[in-house]
Amino acid sequence: MVFTNKRRLQYLSWLTLLGMSAIGIVLIHYLQQKGVRDTMLGGKKYYLQLLAGLFFGSLAALLGVLLVNGRRFRSLRTFFEDMIGEINPSLFDILFYSFCASVGEEVLFRAGVQPLIGIWPTAVLFVLLHGYINPANINLTIYGLFLVAISAGFGYLFKFFGLFSAMVAHFVYDVSMFCVLKYAYRRNMEAGTAV
Repeated sequence: MVFTNKRRLQYLSWLTLLGMSAIGIVLIHYLQQKGVRDTMLGGKKYYLQLLAGLFFGSLAALLGVLLVNGRRFRSLRTFFEDMIGEINPSLFDILFYSFCASVGEEVLFRAGVQPLIGIWPTAVLFVLLHGYINPANINLTIYGLFLVAISAGFGYLFKFFGLFSAMVAHFVYDVSMFCVLKYAYRRNMEAGTAV
């Protein structure tokens, strides 16, 4: 079971990286009628984009960890930990999944969709498509609303710094959350509290 889930996640990661990037490039070229190269490589100097992305991604990850570690979110945290535990990703897997998501999703949503509909509508669309807004699960919905704000932050990074800064922030957030949840799952397994 782990093998098939891990393999499926690898395929989805490649699809995210290549497919979403391709759709984003088409949106940039045909609907925005902008230069793809300028959109992808433009913005502030790369070291500023890197610093902005590292700062925002780290802050977002810290807030995300604090949120899911709150008492109210125990069932949500357990759900995420079990999902990570079932996949049992290595550090290489975590880096690969996070890289594919940060590049593919940011090219599509920030560079491709955001200039067409705006920062906040793009953030809401991003979170809705990930399935984090669910009226039947209030804790998941609260986490989803938190992710709307984080996604909007990625949007502002793109607007004020460049696409690379949004990719870096997204990558840092994903790697951090993966690692924290994997560590928590492993700790619970060793303590005998995980199912």
